[in-house]
Amino acid sequence: ELHFGDHTSDIEDPVVLSVEFELIKDQPAGIVKRLRRAWINRKATQPFTFQAAVQMFKNPRGERAALLIDRAGLVKSRVGAAEISERNGNWLVAQPGATAHDVLQLIDQVQNRVRETSGVLLERELTVW
Repeated sequence: ELHFGDHTSDIEDPVVLSVEFELIKDQPAGIVKRLRRAWINRKATQPFTFQAAVQMFKNPRGERAALLIDRAGLVKSRVGAAEISERNGNWLVAQPGATAHDVLQLIDQVQNRVRETSGVLLERELTVW
């Protein structure tokens, strides 16, 4: 009865005390096929070939952060050795030599530019402490 998505659910309270799942049996070949399809999709859209990559922002309701970043013209933008992935605009790639300052400055620039161009304030995916 509940619906879940990236960082969203129908649950209003943040605590779940118990869960009961109803699983559907499937043939191993069908499961492998779905897993391969998901793996191929991720490989095509996310920069996993880099050692240090992070998804910067949560997807706003009804939008995709990567698309907003692309529309703002920020793909391949960089600060120091931190740059926006050309494969997926919502991924920041820390090239060798990137500093925390580079990463945080680039994230702030992306957040500000997207707000200027689309009016959407992106919420950070990663927590900085």
